[in-house]
Amino acid sequence: MDVKRWLIPAVLVPMIIAGACRGGSEQPSTGSNQNPDNESWVEGKALAPFDGAEEDPAIGQPAPSVSGLDLLTGESVLVAPSGRPLVVAFFAHWCPHCQREVATLTEWLLANKLPSTVDLIAVSTFEAPERGNHPPAKWLSDNRWRHPVIPDTPSMTIAEAFGATSVPYFVFIEADGTVAFRMSGNLGPDQLSSAMKRLAGTSI
Repeated sequence: MDVKRWLIPAVLVPMIIAGACRGGSEQPSTGSNQNPDNESWVEGKALAPFDGAEEDPAIGQPAPSVSGLDLLTGESVLVAPSGRPLVVAFFAHWCPHCQREVATLTEWLLANKLPSTVDLIAVSTFEAPERGNHPPAKWLSDNRWRHPVIPDTPSMTIAEAFGATSVPYFVFIEADGTVAFRMSGNLGPDQLSSAMKRLAGTSI
């Protein structure tokens, strides 16, 4: 399968909408993930942009595959069918809703185990050093985030491929690599736990 890239603007003007941050663009940002040797890659067909509609066209579609280096450990991370359900969470370092979500979820994740059959990978996206709380690796490390974090490309390839239009944003993927459902905004521990149990097929 050929590697494909989807380009969206890289510098975002944050706007608060129902517990999420959106953005517009004017010129590329100068994030730390611009080194082509370390740049993340996406393969597969992009999902439709997520608009919160009840009839999500991405449900049942194969999720794109992603490879990159973990921002926190430098180890290789792969988002691809693995026989295990997966949650891919998108956060932006400058977004106040993401800051609150990461802090709340990290506290919960440190105190509670994920469902044993579900994996969690984050994507640091919409990077804009001039907007503060930068770099993302320090922010996440300071919040004691313990799960893999893939940096998006300067052109936001991963966000575009997964249909992210705002953050926080979550894509829940079945064990076979198809999209189960998507959610945006601040979920908090209760909603995330319920969504993960739904994905894992366990009782809530």
